[in-house]
Parts: sequence; structure tokens; C-alpha cells
Amino acid sequence: MLFESLMGTAGDQWWPDSQNAIIERLADLPAHSPLRLESAVVDLVGEEMWTRTQTETMGFHWDQYLASLADLVRDEIQIAARTGGQIDDLWRMLHGLAAMTPPSSGEMLRRDLDLAVREAIKDTTTALAKAGIAPGWPSEILRATPAGEPLLLADEYGSRYALLAPFAWGEEDPHWYCWDIDRCTGDRVVHAAVFASPEDALAEWRAAVGTHAAPASTQPAPCDQATARSLLDPLCRSDLLGGLLLGSESQQLIAERFRLRQRASALCESFVVAPEPKPKQDLNPIIDDFAAWLRDRDGHRPEREDIATLADTWSRLCGPGYYACSPHRIEHTVILVADGYIKKYAEAILDLLPQWVEWCIERTGLTGELAERARQAAANNRWDGSDSMDLRRTE
Repeated sequence: MLFESLMGTAGDQWWPDSQNAIIERLADLPAHSPLRLESAVVDLVGEEMWTRTQTETMGFHWDQYLASLADLVRDEIQIAARTGGQIDDLWRMLHGLAAMTPPSSGEMLRRDLDLAVREAIKDTTTALAKAGIAPGWPSEILRATPAGEPLLLADEYGSRYALLAPFAWGEEDPHWYCWDIDRCTGDRVVHAAVFASPEDALAEWRAAVGTHAAPASTQPAPCDQATARSLLDPLCRSDLLGGLLLGSESQQLIAERFRLRQRASALCESFVVAPEPKPKQDLNPIIDDFAAWLRDRDGHRPEREDIATLADTWSRLCGPGYYACSPHRIEHTVILVADGYIKKYAEAILDLLPQWVEWCIERTGLTGELAERARQAAANNRWDGSDSMDLRRTE
């Protein structure tokens, strides 16, 4: 049943009513500004998608939904061409969909979204030509491309990132796109948006992360291609899990679902450095290091299997990012262990958490309030069964 709902073969009975509701709300879409047009369509489609997430229980394969919406807009344009109806807003709607659509990832599930939108525009152009109608602006598919180098700012814990990059349509509509990426629970984008400047983007990001973890004194630095690719790689791939919703996404994040992938793909495609395979984390040195630290500290010798489970649950990252110990990552680890193992085994693992976090604090150099917040989170190392529904949270 899950497979069918993701593939769009079950639970999509509400799609026609939903897509027709979008068409009915079309009115005076912006002309002669690619960014304004794209944003208007992002908001229009996003509002409907958000509404349906509140009322429906399946059918959320959004790539297939958008491909079907492009078909409907194409059909409506062809009908209008035969009957003398208005086509301007429909035409711009189709191009707004194209602007926000990510390019094909080459990993087709049921129907390639990029191809579907392009074919809808091609079929529509042919139909209008046969009807002797010259469509207005735009005359070609418009997609934003990178207009400079990306910037990166990490929070003080080292597990939350603002990755931002400039984009434009040639010389038109320059803007910045910012991804808020939380690595406490994996490489998860928890917010994304268009901004007029990097200063605006970072001010919004700092307010969301919290000034203690992202003070105004911290400034972004140029982001190398390997790091940007590593952070954005999940957005450049399509798979079955991409159709899943956590239930805690904001309306803004759902609205940006397509555009955040389009911008990520456009940025990564501009890189000249080939992607490198991600190294697999070898946990044995980490396990040994922590075990030795415990022995030296107070002679504590826990079961190696308990340490191994904690080390594996803690993070999938390699390098310094592995040791980041934000309260969010600590709380997430508590939930994973408590929910994933029988109580007796889970408690033995979680009893190690305060020492584990102290060990991570030493390796990251955390001090002051940040370290105390981490210690407090580690002291609360039992799960009461609740979980925050706020996907984008203050660190």
C-alpha cells in the first residue's frame, strides 16, 4: 500500500479536484519577471499542496501530481485555443511550473516530471501555432541559473547550515536562494526561500536557529564545491522516500518542495569538480577512543556493543561533523535508541550518553552556554514518548 501511494497508483483520487482548484484561482499572473512569475506559481501550487496534506492521507507523490497538473494546464490551453478563451494566465502558469521544476535526475519512478512539463509546453506551442495564436511572454522555458559562488555559514555546534547562492535569469531578477540544512537528524532541509540579499537570508536563518547558536558575529565564508555538493546531493536525487512526508513540514517548505531541488540541481550542475564517493564511516576507531577515554576518566568499562550502538546511532557523518553535539542531535539520539531497542538494552546505552556528550564537547571545543545546553540535554537521557513536531527548530 505504501508503494502504491508513493507511485501515485493509489490515493490520488483527489488530484483532479485539487488541480482544478488551482486552475480556478488563476488570475493576473505576473508578466515580464521570471522570478515574480515563478514565485506566484510556487505560492499558488504550494498553498493547495499544503491544504491537501491537512485533509488527505495518501496520494502525496508530488512529482506525479505536478506532471498531471502540467497535463491539465496543457489541455485547458488547447480548449481555450479552440473556443476563443483566455490563454495568457494558463500559458504563464505552464511556464511557472517549468521554472520551478527540477531537471531530470535520471532515476525515473513512474513518469519523469521534467520531461512531462517540457512535453506539455511543446504540445501547447504546437496547438497554438495551428490555431494561429501567438502566445505572449514568455516564449521559452525560463529557469534560474547560478550567478556567482555559494556561501556557507554553520552554527556554533557545527550541525546546522545556511547554504546560500546567487541566481538569476541572465541579467534579470538577481536573487539569493538559501537552504537551511539540519544535520542533527541527517541531511535534512528544514527551510528554503528566495531572498533579495545574503544579509536578508542570514538574518532570517539566525533568527530561526537562535542567537546563542548563530550569533550575528559569525559570518559566512565561500563554500567549496565538494562541501556544497555534499550538502545538496540528497536534493539532486529522486527516490521513493522523496515522496514521504514527516507531517511536520511547514507550509513554506511544502511550497518550496520543487524549487529548492531546481536551485540545488542548477548549482551542482555548474560545478567543474567531479563528485567524489562519500567515504563510509569506520566506527571502530571512534568506539576504541571513547572506551579508552572512559577507562582513563573513571575506570568505567561498559559493554563494547553498547558503545557501538550509541556510536552508530549518533551520526552517519564522517570527519569533525560527527562529534557535533547540539541538544537537537542529543534528543534525536535518545528517541532513536529508546524507540528502537528493548527497554533494558536501551537504558544501558542511554546511560552512556552524558559521558559520550562530554567526550564530544572536548573534541569540538564547546564552552560556556553551548556546552551547558548540551550537558543538560544529555542528562535528560530518557524518552517520555513525545516528540517535537517542529521540523525547523531553535538549536
